[in-house]
Amino acid sequence: MATKQETLGQYFTKKEIVEKLLDLLFSYKAYSKSTSILEPSSGTGNFTDCLKGKGFKNIKECEIDPELTTNPTDFFDLALDNKFDLIIGNPPFSKYNVKDSYYDLKKYLKNQTPPNSYLIKDIVKKGKDRIENVFILKSIKHLKNANSTIAFVLPISFFIKNRNRRIKETLLKNFSTVIIYQNDKIWFERNIPCCFLILSDIKKFEGKIINIFQNGKKNEEVFDIKNIYEELIPQVIFHKNNGYIKNEKGVPLSEFLADKKVHIRKSFTENNVSAKNILDKSKIPSNSKVKNFKMAVVRVGNSSVGKCGLVDQEKDTLNDMFYVFDFKNEYTNNKGLKEKLCDQINNNVDYFRNITCRVGSKSIKKEDILNFQVCI
Repeated sequence: MATKQETLGQYFTKKEIVEKLLDLLFSYKAYSKSTSILEPSSGTGNFTDCLKGKGFKNIKECEIDPELTTNPTDFFDLALDNKFDLIIGNPPFSKYNVKDSYYDLKKYLKNQTPPNSYLIKDIVKKGKDRIENVFILKSIKHLKNANSTIAFVLPISFFIKNRNRRIKETLLKNFSTVIIYQNDKIWFERNIPCCFLILSDIKKFEGKIINIFQNGKKNEEVFDIKNIYEELIPQVIFHKNNGYIKNEKGVPLSEFLADKKVHIRKSFTENNVSAKNILDKSKIPSNSKVKNFKMAVVRVGNSSVGKCGLVDQEKDTLNDMFYVFDFKNEYTNNKGLKEKLCDQINNNVDYFRNITCRVGSKSIKKEDILNFQVCI
């Protein structure tokens, strides 16, 4: 049975985090104290309280949970003629396939504000989408004018490459500036990777994405807004730009690996190679056929992702947690090179963990491994 946290998507942002997020927002754009503000899922009231503490008074709140408010109000019942200069907060993170999930499109079909008045056609046709996406789309309809802003806490998975393409298309049509902020703090009671997304029109940053990762200092990257479909997770970008082995001898691992599929036995139940023992296979045993040994890299798992070993194509059986790579012809019988490449990956497992920030289990792409720079 789904819990209330699952159905309502309740992950409350800590007050000290809210203060940091508001300071960031106001550092990019000034707002008068009379600014009309909507908090569409006010939860425990941390955003509203912090805004009031800064002198803002014209704030409307929506919160559906009667245990958190004396006046339960569903954001999706709010008429679209309610317009605001700033819509801010932490919308629910809820799986749309959870039974009895808060947002079920069918529930709202007879509303005075029906779903087709704020959702894109694809979502109406499917009858479902991630609830944070639905919050974004309806919030856009509540903006007062082109100078208005949305600022939401979102799961970091929103910015995985090519995910939520139709939502991002809508963002491009409505905003000229995108700011994505992430830091190394825990924002909720549970450690869920997330970010603060600011959608606005800021003349100084027109047509730009400002990507910020803060880990003691503010690390900032600027991209053209057309890159909205790329991987824009700030922590990932920071570690990819700072985590490679970089010197004049550094080359991508793809220089040594062949671009062809490796046929190797796999089994979930009967295997002798797993993420648990892969580090025991960093050396090729004496008197073995060196050409039979391929590179296996763990592709998923919070603690194991990025671990590497050399597996015997004729004798080993793997579970399904690996990418397996063959070596180019000129390196097929080079035992020392194979072992050295394996060691360099294993000595940088933290790098692979740091570029795999996801909601749920960490995972890396093949391109992350092929682009990794090694020194030979």
